[in-house]
Amino acid sequence: MTATNEIKKFILKKRVRRGFSALTAISLFSGAGISDLGYELAGFQIVVQSEKDFDRANICEQNFPNSTCIKGDIEKTWKKIIRQYRKSEKQQRLSLLTVTPPCQGMSSSNPGRGKITDPEHGVRDERNLLLLSAIPIINQLKPRVVVAENVPALLNRVIREKNTGKIKTVVQAFADELIEYELFVGVVQMADYGIPQLRRRAILVAVHKDEKWLENLKKGKLLPWVRPTHSETAIDNRKKWVSVRSWLNQMRYSALDAKTKPSNPKDALHYVPSYDGDRYLMVLSIPPYSGKNAYQNSICPECNKNSIPLEVAYCPHCGNLLRNRPYVLRKNGRARLIKGFHSSYRRMPPDRPASTVTTNSSHIGGDYKIHPWENRVMSARECADLQTVPRTFKWNWAFENDHRYYIRNVIGEALPTYFAYLHGKILMQLLQGKFPEDSLSRFGVDGQDRKISKIHEQE
Repeated sequence: MTATNEIKKFILKKRVRRGFSALTAISLFSGAGISDLGYELAGFQIVVQSEKDFDRANICEQNFPNSTCIKGDIEKTWKKIIRQYRKSEKQQRLSLLTVTPPCQGMSSSNPGRGKITDPEHGVRDERNLLLLSAIPIINQLKPRVVVAENVPALLNRVIREKNTGKIKTVVQAFADELIEYELFVGVVQMADYGIPQLRRRAILVAVHKDEKWLENLKKGKLLPWVRPTHSETAIDNRKKWVSVRSWLNQMRYSALDAKTKPSNPKDALHYVPSYDGDRYLMVLSIPPYSGKNAYQNSICPECNKNSIPLEVAYCPHCGNLLRNRPYVLRKNGRARLIKGFHSSYRRMPPDRPASTVTTNSSHIGGDYKIHPWENRVMSARECADLQTVPRTFKWNWAFENDHRYYIRNVIGEALPTYFAYLHGKILMQLLQGKFPEDSLSRFGVDGQDRKISKIHEQE
């Protein structure tokens, strides 16, 4: 079975909820539970989840009826999380703790991201410190394994510790608190696992030092997550990345159009924003399958002259505004092109994996958001499938409470469910005393391992 078929089957498979597992899990910063579902499908029993945002928590609760979702700021609820776990599981030791804090503080869309090496800025934005909020829970429950993930910029984020005043990276501060654990750090590319999306994530896996299989990991120079199966080019027994063209063709979504058919009544998630006028003209003018952006639209919509120079807002032949290029009107009524990255207002290149699914997947001005050949952005359904969210996931609460916009937000935040499932299966085997050496990633071979950045102590 090809990776495309396997992932398609994973998404479309009808499931009956598993019975209770002896390997328990707590999820912090759960969002809607999209990533948690992967670990649950791998065999873990999600017992407690934590989410600050009540709307996300409501979606989560609908999908995890056997878990207790603790709502509120983890800085205030961490003791409640511990009590709830102990109440539910009595003396059973926690197997897995997942920590997936929001990444906006380090996202490429954050204007403060350029200050990533400024320790004072790192402390001012509390989102940069959320990883460390898991420490009290780890110290109390001593989970066998801790998994954290975030954007790769996390690995370079510098902060000043509140108690000591020392400057460290967030990861260094995290590692220093985990004295009973061995911490493995890496960056994984989702496309390397057959997922048809370019999405790089930093992954931290802390293994308690009393785990017998830890020594085998260290001796074998192995990493506690699954070995890649794909790469940009088919080399070293790996298959080539799955392109967005082949994925969309295989999934056979019904055609949509931002002007004439923005939704499909048979699928509540298969919808796109509706627009016409100049916004639609911009998209319509970008040649299908070209991977080009609207700044490159070279035909004047008024006089049809071709080869219009780049970086101009007015046609040099007829003098009319190039309405098929991204523009904004100045106070004097004259237009200028919108300042933007070369990746904005652009169709996805069809022969590469899709661009990263983000929380703003409905905005054509974002990075590579436009469908490769249809005149629209990707639908919420397509984004959910690119994030490998099983179709059995329930969105009822969002629709019933007129919070449909939350759907794209929570889809764009998550670690793809399929990767969490693959990772969960590896962790299940390790925790059950098996050692799947051939399935584990390797130091210095797969290009994923990273060192914990050390910063000389400064006052």
